[in-house]
Amino acid sequence: MKLTFLGTGAADWDINAYRPDVFFRRNSSALVNDDLIIDPGPHIFHFARHNDMPDMFKNVKNLIVTHSHGDHFDPWTVAELCRMYGCTLWADKVCIDKLRLLVGERAASFVNFRETLINLDYKVGNYTVTPLRANHATELPDETPRIYLVQESDRILFYGCDSSWIPTISWNIIREKPVNAMVMELTCGETATYDWRIFEHNTPEMLDIMLTMFRKYNRFAPDVKYYVSHMARTLHTDHDTLVKYLEPKGVTPAYDGMTIEI
Repeated sequence: MKLTFLGTGAADWDINAYRPDVFFRRNSSALVNDDLIIDPGPHIFHFARHNDMPDMFKNVKNLIVTHSHGDHFDPWTVAELCRMYGCTLWADKVCIDKLRLLVGERAASFVNFRETLINLDYKVGNYTVTPLRANHATELPDETPRIYLVQESDRILFYGCDSSWIPTISWNIIREKPVNAMVMELTCGETATYDWRIFEHNTPEMLDIMLTMFRKYNRFAPDVKYYVSHMARTLHTDHDTLVKYLEPKGVTPAYDGMTIEI
């Protein structure tokens, strides 16, 4: 299983400030192999265009969504992907309601929608996808933001952006899985120590605690690797500093265009 990071930034990265010669993070999104997108946000076509990959999404058949915030779920992006490639959107019912409201019934008619509930396994193309409860909230009270386990054959990916810590109800499932790659969020950086966002986003201190616990109990696969994504522009200094900070901890900070084998 291959994972390509289409975006690794939080909501405060302005796409209008993009320059090809300056380090930049688009809103967080990822492509599994070439056929499954996690969080079809507003910047994925920008990624394909500026990397000279116009057909990058031609094999995409399924989309999964963590939650309906605009940096993770862009209804116009979803409608266009579904119009061009016949994709299916697997998400909380709130997402399809929001999509219909914003893009209209005609554009929404291109979207094949499958409602998903947390803690259940779904056969999504070649993958077994398990939505799990995230520690995050939106302005929509009926929505259940989620983190994900994605399994292909015997390889398992954990993807968790946005969510501080891991809720107990989700951890009780994750801890029994031989996860091969953990992609966690690190919205808050070294400039945001003990930040108020700890109630829905991770800080370096929180990451340290989780890593220590993961390794103490040896829960995951022997070859597990750790990554972080969803870094806020205003709460980190620069990518090189983050690399140096995380390297001794055995964690790799993702960047736009980075591809990993799981």
